[in-house]
Amino acid sequence: MEEHIAEIYDQEETTVEDVELIMELLKLHQCKNVLEPFCGTGRILLPIARSGVAITGMDGAKMMLNRLQEKLKEETDMVKNSVSVIHAELMSYTWPRGFDAVILGGNFFFEFATLEEQQRILRKAYQSVKNGGFIFISTDSIEKELPDHWCNVNVENRAFPSGICEDGIELKAYSKPVYVDKANKIWKAERRLEVYQNNKLTKEYTWEIQKYPIGYSEIVDMISRLDLEIIETWGDIKTRKPFSTGDDKATLWLRKK
Repeated sequence: MEEHIAEIYDQEETTVEDVELIMELLKLHQCKNVLEPFCGTGRILLPIARSGVAITGMDGAKMMLNRLQEKLKEETDMVKNSVSVIHAELMSYTWPRGFDAVILGGNFFFEFATLEEQQRILRKAYQSVKNGGFIFISTDSIEKELPDHWCNVNVENRAFPSGICEDGIELKAYSKPVYVDKANKIWKAERRLEVYQNNKLTKEYTWEIQKYPIGYSEIVDMISRLDLEIIETWGDIKTRKPFSTGDDKATLWLRKK
């Protein structure tokens, strides 16, 4: 089933603006050795490798990395030789070190249940980058409290991964908030995934998740606790508009002092 989730992920995750910005930054600062945790199927990793930069991708989802490996088979030897792949549970794994840059993209902060977990991930990135190196962060930003559309408790909506795969398998995913603390930004939900073959329901999975939707000010507070400086921020990558209060997306380029 995970291979179908990876396929749906590729269908939905097609953004290129952040990739273009990352590649410009890596070139500008002459970064030659890059780490991308949460690399998934290679949306960011592969263009970086094609540019001649050595990149190590890490992910906890084996089938995401399997799909990446299949893509690598179609690449040139230069690209293949530029890529290293690590399968690991990234919260507990000791990340490799000495990189010119670490890429934390794809709204990665929203994968974690608490602010403490998010702080641990940023610290790991800090430890992996060499002195004078850089960290790229791109994430949604929710300040102060959860917006109303997050707070519809017991209302089920379609969610990722939903779609039809090449082999005809259809996934229908749903998310239903079951607990919301609007002021403290605590959000818990029940998830459900239906699998259809020939229009017939063949399997159903259920699980629970928790998220802590971080805000820009909280990211800045985390940065202030490490020996990092903010070089540049953006609230809109496409227009390259600097971040300003109220923007729902935050992208930052940091340097380790």
